[in-house]
Amino acid sequence: MKNLQRISILYLTLPFIIFCMGWLRLAIAIPVIAIIIWVLWHLFKQPSTDQPSFHFSRSTFYLLFITGLWVFFSGVGGYAFQNWDHHWRNAVLRDLINYNWPVIYFSPEQGPIKMLVYYVGYWLPSALVGKLLGWDAANFFLFAWTWLGVMLVALHLGSSLQTTPIKAALLVCLFSGMDSLGALLFAKDYPTLWPPVQHLEVWAGALQYSSFTTQLFWVFNQAVPAWLCIVVFVTLSEAKGLQPVDRDSSLTSFAQNDIRSQLVFIWSLCFFFAPLASIGLLPYVLIELFKHTDFKSPLKHLRFDVLAAAGIVFLISYLFFSSNTAAQERGFHLPDLKDFSTFFLLEGGALWLLLAPAKWRDPRWMATGALFFVLPFIKLGSGNDFAMRASIAPLFFLMLLTGETVFNKNTPRLLLAACYLILALGALTPLYEINRSVYQTSRYYFLGGESREVEPGSEPVTHLPQGIAPELEHPAALTADEIQTLKFMDDKLSKNFIANVRQTLYYRYISSH
Repeated sequence: MKNLQRISILYLTLPFIIFCMGWLRLAIAIPVIAIIIWVLWHLFKQPSTDQPSFHFSRSTFYLLFITGLWVFFSGVGGYAFQNWDHHWRNAVLRDLINYNWPVIYFSPEQGPIKMLVYYVGYWLPSALVGKLLGWDAANFFLFAWTWLGVMLVALHLGSSLQTTPIKAALLVCLFSGMDSLGALLFAKDYPTLWPPVQHLEVWAGALQYSSFTTQLFWVFNQAVPAWLCIVVFVTLSEAKGLQPVDRDSSLTSFAQNDIRSQLVFIWSLCFFFAPLASIGLLPYVLIELFKHTDFKSPLKHLRFDVLAAAGIVFLISYLFFSSNTAAQERGFHLPDLKDFSTFFLLEGGALWLLLAPAKWRDPRWMATGALFFVLPFIKLGSGNDFAMRASIAPLFFLMLLTGETVFNKNTPRLLLAACYLILALGALTPLYEINRSVYQTSRYYFLGGESREVEPGSEPVTHLPQGIAPELEHPAALTADEIQTLKFMDDKLSKNFIANVRQTLYYRYISSH
């Protein structure tokens, strides 16, 4: 398999093309898809000599095994224990399969028109399979699709860090803040370090920077495409021939000419899959745009067709997402200074400060620290999802900067030892997440479990209380599948998924309904 960049971009654009087919009027969908295909054709014409390539070998099978096992125990596909958030994610996939697109729950002649308005992009290839072959096939494809996405992330990251994809995959899997210290020193009742199956991320209450394993095990639909967008962005920025523009040279290759356009296009795809994560990525985009811009002629070499495609992806996504008013509550949250200092240091700040002597001149290091400092103060919506999801990008870049340090043979031993110590303490968080899944999955398969299928005629679920301890969730069942459809849900969290779209710009002007 070659041309990882092309495969990754196709992986990211295919769901948007499917979205256009189902959610936009035909007169709008056809030209939009044509523009996207035109841009893909031009991007794919680029020489692939400087892009990361991939060849099958013995290490390939080890990589397949490690990433496959990680995705298996995440619960994606329903083959292993699923955490509480899967109640909602299974319901989204089921409704995407069972309803026409766009998913309309109620459409009276007058009054509210209730529609599924959420980040559905990641599920669309699997939902399309489900419409043709059923629920089981959709879940199998979702598992395979996620596995492929994680593989692509590991391959790109290995190339960027100049290490093996296996080491890169293990770094993503085990990278985390030091939640174990937070749980040990500051958690009041839950979590504790024993038994080793608890959800350590919640030691600071609702405020958290979720580890990559936690992201995969709870919000895979946002995490996997966001990781891939970030790592493709990094690969584009660092690839040979794509270095900051030389004002005294003449740039002639297509790859050099449209680097800024491609970066913006990748960012727009991140917004389509995970808008909160894209906000965290935006400062890094601005840094790269600044590095690659000749301010004497800033428009020179830009690919306006690629920029137009990026603008279309962003505009359509924004019009759709803004149809849901659940996130309109905006403001600032002022945490206690002592609590904030502790949270900052344990959730990445200590490692960020440790890297200062080697990385303080790197603008990515500066942006990472600034984001870690600012995000806890911003509130968007009723919960603290903004800090959890907008932190995906800075956490990824912190991992990248750490990887550049630990895989560098010239790193001083004292700095290397300190990095390994913090990484080891942080690794307890993902290990607890994995261990919980291993424990519950083993109990189900070896001690016998129960089916969670709802019998015909049973009352639909309208409210779903959120559990505090994930290890106590559905102990006799494998899947978190309490919600059979979002149609009847009427609790606070359901407003993140269902919206009245009658008066929205999306519904009035571009919706296919």
